[in-house]
Amino acid sequence: MIRRDRRPVHAMTRPSARSPSSCASSIAATPVRRRRVHYFSGFDPRGASHYHRLFSQQGERPQPGGGSITTGARQRIGELFHRWTVDWRPAPATPAAAPDDAAVRTEHVFMGWDDIIRRHWSRQPLALLREFAAVQVAMMRDVGLRRVHALHPTALLTALLPLLWLVATLLVGGFVIAAMSALPLTALGETGLVAVATGVGLALTGMLLSLGAQAGLFWLMRIYHFILCMGRGQVAGMDERVKEWVEHVIERQSTDPVDEVVLAGHSVGTLVMVEAVDQLLRDPRWQALQAGRRTAMLTLGQCYPGLALLPGAESFRHALLRLSRHPDLVWLDVTARIDPMCFFSTAPLAGTELAEQAGPLPRRRAASFFQMYDPLHWAAIRRDKLQAHFLYLMTPDRPGNFDLFAMLYGPRRFEQQLVETRRR
Repeated sequence: MIRRDRRPVHAMTRPSARSPSSCASSIAATPVRRRRVHYFSGFDPRGASHYHRLFSQQGERPQPGGGSITTGARQRIGELFHRWTVDWRPAPATPAAAPDDAAVRTEHVFMGWDDIIRRHWSRQPLALLREFAAVQVAMMRDVGLRRVHALHPTALLTALLPLLWLVATLLVGGFVIAAMSALPLTALGETGLVAVATGVGLALTGMLLSLGAQAGLFWLMRIYHFILCMGRGQVAGMDERVKEWVEHVIERQSTDPVDEVVLAGHSVGTLVMVEAVDQLLRDPRWQALQAGRRTAMLTLGQCYPGLALLPGAESFRHALLRLSRHPDLVWLDVTARIDPMCFFSTAPLAGTELAEQAGPLPRRRAASFFQMYDPLHWAAIRRDKLQAHFLYLMTPDRPGNFDLFAMLYGPRRFEQQLVETRRR
C-alpha cells in the first residue's frame, strides 16, 4: 500500500535549536524594506513578457490585504534573465497597521528557461501523438496507474484526460463518417456521399480537437512529455541552466544585498527549481551571504510525484530529500483542491522509496480559493479548469489563507507571514 503523507500544517514542525518565540522575535526585529524574488515559471513558452504583464495587471487590482502595488518596466539582464521592480505602499488614507508597515521595494527576477520549453514544444500533430504515446506507455509500465490513483485520483484522471479526449474524438468522427455513408443514395451518388460524409466527419473531428486545445489538453500532453524527458535525463542544457540560475542568485545578492530573498516556482517551475535550490543551499558562498538566515522557498501548484515516481529520476528524488530535511530552508508548498493539474496536499516524495526518510518540509497549505472570490466570479472559475491552475498567481477578491502578492511584495517577512496566516 502506498503511504500518502497528508499531515496538517500545524503538525509539521521544523527541527531547530531555537524556540518558536525566539524565532518570531528575531523575525519581527528585522522588517523587510528590500526584497528579491527569483521566479521560475511553469511550462509556458510565452516567457518573461507574458508574466510581467500578468503580474502588472494583477498588481493593479485592489489588494485584499491592504496597500497598493506599482510594477515597473521590464528590463533584460543578459540572455536569460529579466527583472522589474514592484513597490508596495500602505494605504495612504489610513495609518499603517503596524510600525513595520512601511514601503517595500521588491526586485522580481524572471529566471528564464522558455528557450528550453520552446525546444520541447512540439507543433506537428504526429510528433505530438508519438510523444503522448510514449508518456502513456511510461505511465503504465514505469509508474503504474494504481500508484498514481493511490496518491491522487484526480491527478490520474487529468493525466488520462487527453487520451480519453483523443479516443472519443476519433470515435465520434468515425461514427459520423460511417453513419452518413450508410444513408440511402442521393443524387450525389455513392462516391459523392462518401466524400461528403468524410468531409463532415473530419470537420467535426477538427472542431473537437480545437475545443480540446482550447481546454489545454494539448498543453497537458506537452507537459507530461517534458516531465518524462526530465525523468530520463533527456533535457539538453538543463544542467547548465541550473548552474547559471545558481550563479545569478549568488551574484545578485553579492553585488546588491537585500533584506530577504524568496525563490518561487509555479507548476513545472517547481520541478526545475529543485536542483537549483539544492545546489544553492550547498554553496559556501550562499551560506556566507545568508549569515545564518534561512532561505525562503515558495512552490505553487506542484506536481512533484509526477517526476519523482519515474525510475530514472533518482537525482531529483535525492535533491527533494535533502530539501525536506534542510535546517536552513523555510519552504511553503501551496496547492488547491480545485486545481486538477497539481498533486493536492501530497508530500513531494509520497509513493517513492524515500517517502519514509523525508523530513518535515515542505510546510503544506491548501489554498481556500472558494472563500476568496465572489460567487459569480467563482462560478466562472469553476468552469475553466485551466484558469484554476493559475489562481495562485491572481489577486483574489477577498482576504483568505493565501495571497501571493502580499507574500512576495508586502512588508512582512516570509516566515512571519507563515506564522500569521496559520493563526487565522
